[in-house]
Amino acid sequence: MESKKITLKQYLQFVLVMTAILGSLFLFVRHLRLKRIEEVKEINKDYSFTKGVITKMSYHKGRHVSVTFKANGSTIEGSDGIQKSTNKESGDSIGIKYWNKNPEIFITELHLEY
Repeated sequence: MESKKITLKQYLQFVLVMTAILGSLFLFVRHLRLKRIEEVKEINKDYSFTKGVITKMSYHKGRHVSVTFKANGSTIEGSDGIQKSTNKESGDSIGIKYWNKNPEIFITELHLEY
């Protein structure tokens, strides 16, 4: 049986496609990170504090805490990254700092900018 050799053209096409895919992924992740940084800046300009309840703690595929809390008469559910050590578990209360213009944008006491 004869093995087929990859041509230089095929190799370059493969490298180009992989570079485009990885570059796009990098730019997407960077965009999300910059968006979150801007959200935290907005929170710190005009915020209120409340208490919420932890609904889930996740330590695999990223460390994050899911919470539910009330703000401006609405119940908000969402998640935030865990950047500090904690011994909190599901069902425990947690401090929330939310943006007054949009309470769905918030950080928890486990965020470094809290």
